[in-house]
Amino acid sequence: MAVLKLSLFSNNFPDFFIIDHNGLVDIAKMETDDDRRNATFQWTGSSLNFGQKGMLVRAVAPPGFCLHIATFDNFRIHSKFFTGITDPQVKARVIEESTYILQAAEIDPNQASFRSVKFPDRFIRHRGFELFAEPVATPDELQSACFRIAQPLHPAEF
Repeated sequence: MAVLKLSLFSNNFPDFFIIDHNGLVDIAKMETDDDRRNATFQWTGSSLNFGQKGMLVRAVAPPGFCLHIATFDNFRIHSKFFTGITDPQVKARVIEESTYILQAAEIDPNQASFRSVKFPDRFIRHRGFELFAEPVATPDELQSACFRIAQPLHPAEF
């Protein structure tokens, strides 16, 4: 199976990419090589076709971090080290809370939205340049849950 590396930029803020900022996930402009590294992910689904389930995992060191819905932090998206979890029940829960369905964005069906598997009424979206998993209904909310898939901003190391 091919490894699908990508970067994702905001549909309504095209200069802003999803980025892991030391454990919290935001959208931001890419200004440094470290920014480009932290905005490069691997999609674990079998393809980038709509309807596929997968996780968004860091594609550069340090490995083993995924975009996780932190229910304890108002459904904020955190970067979570999941590969080192030894308790199988905890690991299964974290994976479930970090798995999304790639689907056509309602506001722009040529672009992508990521709907939570665990919380099917919630989509990854940005609010105040921070990422959350939230329900979306209004045009502004739908726009903030729409992302464009781009080539990886940094060559992956592993």
